[in-house]
Amino acid sequence: MSAHRWGAAGPPLEAYSRVTNPERFVFLHDSAAGWLHRLERDFETERREAYGLDSELEQDCNLSRPSVALLPCDVGAAPLIIAFSDFPGLRVRFGRWYVVAFPTCGCDACDETVESETERLRSLIDNMTAGRFREAIRVRADGTAWKESEFWPSGGGRCPDELRLDQTRARKLLDGGDRSSYEWGPWPRRH
Repeated sequence: MSAHRWGAAGPPLEAYSRVTNPERFVFLHDSAAGWLHRLERDFETERREAYGLDSELEQDCNLSRPSVALLPCDVGAAPLIIAFSDFPGLRVRFGRWYVVAFPTCGCDACDETVESETERLRSLIDNMTAGRFREAIRVRADGTAWKESEFWPSGGGRCPDELRLDQTRARKLLDGGDRSSYEWGPWPRRH
């Protein structure tokens, strides 16, 4: 939320359920398409493009175009999948489990900008392609389950994120996988 727009009192309650200008985020689609092009040019990847590419990303979302996956040729590097919603916005999967929306909300109260969301996307992509990203599903001795992910910028300072999961969801996320944690490596560069 942007405190400078609303002042110390914060946004009015009705601003939380109102989106007066969703079109301000349309540039996110162009920005993501540009990033996908640059990533394909600079890194050894395989591109997949289709509707239905990632059911979790596309769930409860009207797509304005097919989703795009970039799969690094090195299986130790995290894949990237971008779904283009007609909000307009993006839903992005980094690696196996880390899913994030751009904008996170889009309501008037949150007051997100296309500039801040573009910068957030750029930062996460840069850290992921440099191999500064890890994620895990942890089931603790007391039975609680957590999804953990962490990006860290080149200058240091880690950005951990932890989300509690119910055990059923944790088991579903771990189904079909050979591991419960990933320390993703850098994407291989094109020569």
